[in-house]
Amino acid sequence: MNVSSRIRCLAVLATAISILSGCGRSGDAANDAPPRNPKEAASQLQRAFETAPVEAKQNADVASKAMRTGDYEKAVVTLQVMRSAKDVTLEQGMAIHNSSVALEVRLINAMEAGDQNARRAYQLLKELKRN
Repeated sequence: MNVSSRIRCLAVLATAISILSGCGRSGDAANDAPPRNPKEAASQLQRAFETAPVEAKQNADVASKAMRTGDYEKAVVTLQVMRSAKDVTLEQGMAIHNSSVALEVRLINAMEAGDQNARRAYQLLKELKRN
């Protein structure tokens, strides 16, 4: 099983655990909810990698900044690098997954609005998913 498949499995497992255990928790629901947009995903990504090794934290910072500023291709590539890294924790894997999903939704919306940069980034995303 490759790394991206493992991350997807972890994401599904974490979602299931969150749903099953969510009723008894008294945490802040805003912190547990999936991000609604790339900016929220970028914040979640930075929080998940706050105590990560320097290189992983730098990648999270680069991806976060790219998502916030609309540098779609850089965000796609950096998230792919992060996805393929070893020793990713469950929380970090979820943050990477959530960021990827939020970015993909943003790309689709931007493409529908005629954004050619988003179209190129989406094509890159599809190519990287195939590999």
